[in-house]
Amino acid sequence: MVDPISTSAARPRISRPGEDAGLPVQGSAVSGAPPAAIPTAGDSVTLSPTAAALPDELKSGPPVDLEIVAKIKEAIAEGKYPIDLEAITESLFENYLELVS
Repeated sequence: MVDPISTSAARPRISRPGEDAGLPVQGSAVSGAPPAAIPTAGDSVTLSPTAAALPDELKSGPPVDLEIVAKIKEAIAEGKYPIDLEAITESLFENYLELVS
């Protein structure tokens, strides 16, 4: 027989792999710490010499074949894009195993 779910008791917090379940999460309401800082207009980014020396074709971002992207979008919209659910499931499971080990 299944025990009924009690709504009066607080739910226990489930810890993530590698996380100390005894300590509150930083920035949470439990710890009382302020949330992480929000970027402001005064923030800036400086590129390293390696990043600044990228070839011109990579400075505008990763190379993307817009024609192929359009074909994939069209196939998805028409319901003709092949989806291998077994491969997706296997990949998700492998990633899960990496997280928990």
